[in-house]
Amino acid sequence: MKRVLPLRYRWWWFGAGLGALALVLVLALLPLAAPVAVQGIDKFMHFLAFTFLTIWFLGVFEARYAWLVAAGLLAYGGVIELLQSLTPFRFAEANDVVSNLAGIGAGWLLSVAGLRHWCRRIETMIGVVPQDGRRQP
Repeated sequence: MKRVLPLRYRWWWFGAGLGALALVLVLALLPLAAPVAVQGIDKFMHFLAFTFLTIWFLGVFEARYAWLVAAGLLAYGGVIELLQSLTPFRFAEANDVVSNLAGIGAGWLLSVAGLRHWCRRIETMIGVVPQDGRRQP
């Protein structure tokens, strides 16, 4: 996969990101045990989840594919809303998609501000060499 950065543990980073996507999906489709006590907290959770996912995947993929990451996450959020509309205990909301988009934007900005190479920094801290044999900066 040429779009993934040349990291020593790139498949682990990518796989963990897929696991995070699966966790978000499961949590989004589970029935709520009780009504949400704080109004709008679900929008904040959407925002946080998509901020995290954006930072995660922008740290794994090459910068030139950042727009694909953002578009993919936005589509993923749309699929979640569609699936929620098919359950008897959840429903789709346009504001959830707006919250997802805001989280993607925040994650993008935080990545540009310096968080983009988080996994490279971790690999450098633990002293591993990427698969292509070059030392990481």
